[in-house]
Amino acid sequence: MNIGFIGLGNMGSGMASNLQSYCAVQGHQLTVLDLDAAKIKALTDLGATAGTNVSDVAQSSDLLFTSLPSSKEINHLAFDNHGILANLKHGAIWIETSTNELVEWQKVCAQAPSHLTLIDGPVTGGAEGAAAGTLTMLLGIEQTQLDELASLLSSFTSIALRMGPSGAGYVTKLTQLHLNYLVAQGIGEAMMMAAKANIDLTNLHQVLQHSCAQSYVADSYIPKVLDGSYDPSFTLGLAEKDMRLITQQGRHLGVNLHLGKQVYQTYQQACAKYGPDQPHLSVLKLIEDESGQQLRG
Repeated sequence: MNIGFIGLGNMGSGMASNLQSYCAVQGHQLTVLDLDAAKIKALTDLGATAGTNVSDVAQSSDLLFTSLPSSKEINHLAFDNHGILANLKHGAIWIETSTNELVEWQKVCAQAPSHLTLIDGPVTGGAEGAAAGTLTMLLGIEQTQLDELASLLSSFTSIALRMGPSGAGYVTKLTQLHLNYLVAQGIGEAMMMAAKANIDLTNLHQVLQHSCAQSYVADSYIPKVLDGSYDPSFTLGLAEKDMRLITQQGRHLGVNLHLGKQVYQTYQQACAKYGPDQPHLSVLKLIEDESGQQLRG
């Protein structure tokens, strides 16, 4: 089988690397494409083939994966005569793994030839999970299709779940991100209350890890605030983008996200003040600045 992978960013590079290991064992050919030549070389050094352009990769792929920053890039690659929809092999499958908008994906699906299968399969677990091959994939797919793809998907996931029909994967991804960003800002307020009361924040983190407030967000994010790094693995601009998509999804589905709107406004303020390229937990600098105190262990 010929497999294509377009987009070798923080998530895509790890997924493609693990997929290449699977392909080498199973006798499949993986072709990769990215704007960064160094990222392509890292995969070709593992045995993958370098693609020339989008149409070239699409024309050769029985199965295509994309991992892209936003719907803008997805739509750019999907449409026009040189895009994915016009060039993907007859009967091929396209699994789109990005964080995307349901409305935009529906536009892509509406213009796809009937012989193609389009599957939304966003992933969660971070760049570390992509590298380790332990991602969770959230799929808008039929169960029979998932059963056929399960072995291959296990090359870079520990869990691949059918969330419902087409679009369900994207809705699930934004739903869990919504809670992630709500909790992240709640952490800042809780930690600042403790700091103002001269409580040791490292000890507070230990308490939270063994209480009803325990979560991945508390476990993972608090140390990255206490050490002053604010988690550079993900940018403030991308977090703001996610919150924009979340609030748009709420409107599309008829849900008034009262908390979500407030959190989105906070990320907008942080982006304007600190810049979109700053680490995503820089949003907590707002409460540090307002309170005149840094959160440090």
